[in-house]
Amino acid sequence: MMKRLLAVLATVVAVAGGIATTAPAASAAAKNGLCESGEFCLYFGSDRTGSLVDFVNTQRSYGSGGSCVKFIRAGAGQNSCVQNNAASAWNRSGKPVSVFYNSDFGGVYDVIPNNAGPNLNDNVRKDNASHIIGDASLRFPLNATQAQVKNRPTPWCWNNKTNCHHDYNAADIFAATGTVVVSPVAGEVMTVRGGSSTSGATATVKDAFGRLWFFQHMDNNPGPSVTPGQRVAKGDRIGLVGTRAHAMNTDPHLHIDMRVGVNERVSCTGAQCAGYGFVNNQPLLRTAFLERP
Repeated sequence: MMKRLLAVLATVVAVAGGIATTAPAASAAAKNGLCESGEFCLYFGSDRTGSLVDFVNTQRSYGSGGSCVKFIRAGAGQNSCVQNNAASAWNRSGKPVSVFYNSDFGGVYDVIPNNAGPNLNDNVRKDNASHIIGDASLRFPLNATQAQVKNRPTPWCWNNKTNCHHDYNAADIFAATGTVVVSPVAGEVMTVRGGSSTSGATATVKDAFGRLWFFQHMDNNPGPSVTPGQRVAKGDRIGLVGTRAHAMNTDPHLHIDMRVGVNERVSCTGAQCAGYGFVNNQPLLRTAFLERP
């Protein structure tokens, strides 16, 4: 979903302060207009000028309209909505912070290292909707080299920064049958299903930021190598890429998609999924792919 629709859906979450995944430092008092130790701060102006807002938690949407998260310190931009208005940042959280173009941690992004106070990059400067305090990066979900992915008869669109899935925000990563599927995140396995001979096995993993990752078209025999309730680390084996039959008679591939704030993958296929809030993770997946040998 694009940021405007997600912002409306997430306004209540924005007011509540988002997903509390980062413990506030003892000295931090969120949203008091001071950028204190343990906080991540966004500024209305470049070079940390103008009004600011200070956070101690991950924020899945800055919201819009009268209930949006606002800049609160006296100065240029005070009382303006943070969404699409932040120009610079100061990260005093003790962790890396990723600022995203879209709500629900989607689209292009900028990573702000701990103790850094830069202007936001062109991806999200004055065009921002959410952030994650902590390591938001992915491990590429296949144990495959760049060449093995690029040289498939139907290659994944690795060089695109925008979503290129055929129906909704997701990715179809083409790879040889038997390629090991791994978890892109640390988290908990929520569901494992054997699937059918025409769609293959599936599994879901939920991470600490509330992101639910769904893996489909995996081999049924052997099936997934995880069980519900199991904790996995980045890179832990989930299963294997299935056959052409498991991929609905298209070239073998892993389908991966993500939603935030849910515990189970909604039952939908194709264009039916377009209205359910799936997130564009193409930029994160592309970065993870370029880290492969």
